Amino acid sequence: MVLMVVVVAGLALAGLWAAGAINLERLFGPSHEGMIAVPAPTREIPAYAKVTREFLLNEQGGLSVMYLPPDAVSPQMYTQLGDILGRVMKRAKPPGYVFTEADFLPKGSRAGLVAAVPPGKRAIRIEADQVKGLYGLNIGDRFDLVGTIPIEAKPTGKGLKIGGAYQEVLALQAELTNWMKQATVRVLVQNGHLIEPLTTRVVPIYAASLTQGSVTRQKPIQEYVIAVDPQEVALLTQAIAVKAQINAVPRSGQPGDSDESRTPDLQPWHPYGGLAGTGDSASDAFGKIPKLTMVETISGKKKHGFERGILGVPMSDAAELELRERQHRSDGITPGQLVP
Repeated sequence: MVLMVVVVAGLALAGLWAAGAINLERLFGPSHEGMIAVPAPTREIPAYAKVTREFLLNEQGGLSVMYLPPDAVSPQMYTQLGDILGRVMKRAKPPGYVFTEADFLPKGSRAGLVAAVPPGKRAIRIEADQVKGLYGLNIGDRFDLVGTIPIEAKPTGKGLKIGGAYQEVLALQAELTNWMKQATVRVLVQNGHLIEPLTTRVVPIYAASLTQGSVTRQKPIQEYVIAVDPQEVALLTQAIAVKAQINAVPRSGQPGDSDESRTPDLQPWHPYGGLAGTGDSASDAFGKIPKLTMVETISGKKKHGFERGILGVPMSDAAELELRERQHRSDGITPGQLVP
């Protein structure tokens, strides 16, 4: 009897469907025959988070999948849960998108910020007001950090303490080269990586007053997390400690940019040492100004200094010897007494 009722109901339902009176897809859902089920998240998975089942469950508690025709499923798409669960995300994953290997960090990576640190590098957290130029960069963007400390010589140092007729010439050269007011520019980080963009966290601040006693307040702090080479950690920490001005210089995001590309330092120019740390090498910022080579002669209590070159023009040995002889004649010393 029951079997006959089921058969009759089925025939009636089929007749209504054939007549277009009812829609079977509304009653039983669309047919997935011949389709491939591909897992997809139901909510956003944060960057550096481990994929768990909670990200893949729908409102009914079942596995969230997308049914795709076979020709729409590429070899890069993951269709098995074993290839997805337990992996760490390289970037944030929006809901409704299938998984590929490009979404994940290498197998075995730990979840959290440490997963984003490239092998061989170190992560460091810096406040937003300590470094300028990082705002607007995305996770994985590369940059260099340049630290600047101004150098202003004291006015008393302008005289150079040089005797003879060339005191004013040396003072004039100091004005023309502007070496009295320079800056030490040091490249602190080469090819750094942005791990976490600008975020705001709240830290407690404890204060005590006579009327309110101990009071706890909250202070918001904006920070970045970056990855640098191990030898750059101390340089960057030192620059922050001395309150140097630190600027970020973003690198190209195109695939043709080489990691070996380097941003050069700029050392201050000194009148007697040329470019500090580089000897007498050229510097575009200072117009290839040579260092001042001084020759000093002492006669009794008299001391004279001569510059080898006037206003940055080098002087030959013969011209220098002639200049020294003229000066000594004025002091009453015969040329034969001089030793070149």
